[in-house]
Amino acid sequence: NIISFLFTVPMVIYAELPVLKTEWDHAVDEHGFNAVVMNIALSGFFFYIYNEFAFAFTASVGAVTSSVLNTAKRVIIIVVSAILFSEPMTKNT
Repeated sequence: NIISFLFTVPMVIYAELPVLKTEWDHAVDEHGFNAVVMNIALSGFFFYIYNEFAFAFTASVGAVTSSVLNTAKRVIIIVVSAILFSEPMTKNT
């Protein structure tokens, strides 16, 4: 993981650094500094918790079962979202 992090950081800096200050200022102006920082911290925390549960689940049921259920979860989320938000589903969506 640390190797992928070290290879990804230069690309992120190159791609995002020119617009980072502008986007940060826009987010702070719209939502406030504390809300932006809180959202970033909570997003990181919940992603960490999600990964812990995913690894624990995979360890208990196996990689193939976990992968199949994750794919089914994605399909269910797409279908339920389409129904909930009254979005038509076509071949190209």
